[in-house]
Amino acid sequence: MLFSSNFAGRKASLVLVTAVVVTLAGCSGGDESAPLIRTSIKVQSITQQGNCEDVNVKVVPVSILPDAPKMSNSKEFVTPVKLTKGADGVSCAGEAATIPMAPGKWKFTASLPSEIASCERDVALTGSAVAFKDAENTCS
Repeated sequence: MLFSSNFAGRKASLVLVTAVVVTLAGCSGGDESAPLIRTSIKVQSITQQGNCEDVNVKVVPVSILPDAPKMSNSKEFVTPVKLTKGADGVSCAGEAATIPMAPGKWKFTASLPSEIASCERDVALTGSAVAFKDAENTCS
């Protein structure tokens, strides 16, 4: 009797886990065919006291286009960019992708060692790249 009781409990747990997975899979919430847009952020800098300091890039919506994919973000967020030291021992570089973004105009701001750099970009379905370089107050 003890064995069948334990077995029944395990079977119930397995069924519960399966039900949760099926429920989560059914909660996509949006149009599966709509592509999600991610922007690539690149940062080039120099070492600070021999180390590369990671950079957080603040991304703020300026004007979001209507009918954005349901799973895309339309609110302010931060994308961390981890910098690694170059072979020359002085340069630092890194790249990161944003979370899914709604199409429209966005403002990107990075606090670099020399100054704060920012720019606005139109983010479209094709995606885009934003590159920051230390000692420049805008992005390319």
